[in-house]
Amino acid sequence: MSVDKLKLIETRMHCMDLGSKDKMVQSLDFSGTIIDISPAWLAVTGYERAEVIGKHFVEFLDMNSLLKVQNNFPIFKDYGFIDNCTLNMLRKDRVVLAVTLNGTSKYTNEGLFDVTFCEITYGK
Repeated sequence: MSVDKLKLIETRMHCMDLGSKDKMVQSLDFSGTIIDISPAWLAVTGYERAEVIGKHFVEFLDMNSLLKVQNNFPIFKDYGFIDNCTLNMLRKDRVVLAVTLNGTSKYTNEGLFDVTFCEITYGK
């Protein structure tokens, strides 16, 4: 991975605080499985933590957004970040939330993909 790409990734401004009570934040593994989420993510979507951890992120999206993520997640992992990706998330009660996702990939010291950190915003 180039030094310029690492500097760009390290200067990302979106929230990566998985403990945030104000910001919807999630972390995904290589396959797109949710490995951690913020309390705000749970509060907005209505899910309990046990209902989310270990599930694939696309399980919380409508069909159009599912296809968008399936097509773009490999690029996100390789490129290092994504900005202003619009998606439709499904709350537990099946209400659709129009959201925007900003994310950063994190890599191991060897330059291999490790996890993502994404902040999700929505019009309240």
